[in-house]
Amino acid sequence: MKANVASLGLCILAVIFNAILAIVVSILLCTLGKRTQKILRTAFVIPLVLSISVISQLWLTIYHADWGLLNHFLDFIGLGFFQNEWLINPKTAMICIAVVGMWWMFGMDLLMAYSGIKAIPESYFEAAQLDGAGFFNTVRYITLPLLRDVAKTCVTISAIGGLFTFPQVYIMTGGGPGDLTQTVMMYMYKQAFSNQRYGMASAVGIIVILETCVILGGISWMFKKGKYQE
Repeated sequence: MKANVASLGLCILAVIFNAILAIVVSILLCTLGKRTQKILRTAFVIPLVLSISVISQLWLTIYHADWGLLNHFLDFIGLGFFQNEWLINPKTAMICIAVVGMWWMFGMDLLMAYSGIKAIPESYFEAAQLDGAGFFNTVRYITLPLLRDVAKTCVTISAIGGLFTFPQVYIMTGGGPGDLTQTVMMYMYKQAFSNQRYGMASAVGIIVILETCVILGGISWMFKKGKYQE
């Protein structure tokens, strides 16, 4: 089923570009000055203040082929040959959908990872510095092991968010072009409310629940292996 493949693809992208990237960015953020940390932290969290429906409408004005901000910006900087019908072109439509969801959710993962790092006792880092540990060794042997539970939460939330992608697809493309951006949640919605095939929609819902259980089980196993012990 194309919808299932699309949802799993969004799930993987969300884990990579939300959870993992948020942890990397939060580690780098903690190396900056306090004032810079506060400004950047606020900037990353701002999208969370808005609902995903508002975010989707905002990005529609960015992606629009005729008067969208993205095409105008590309033309302004002399890259007009990159202009595209972003939400209609089969090669870019799904990527555009993924960007919207990841931009919206990134701040949440970053805030959790940042808070987890700040919760690590400062004495651990001071001891590592006295022992001559560099930045990368400190991250590898102190930050990441102690951030394991927070990282698990970030990966779990991102994976579920990617798998259950629906509002931005419904608002921005309706599942098109064709059914290229149709996620499993969009497919279930269409079966129930457009085709009145409630049995099919229920079956899809059960499959999604089973897939979610498998994914969550895999995440738990991945973080359980070699778990840090105090």
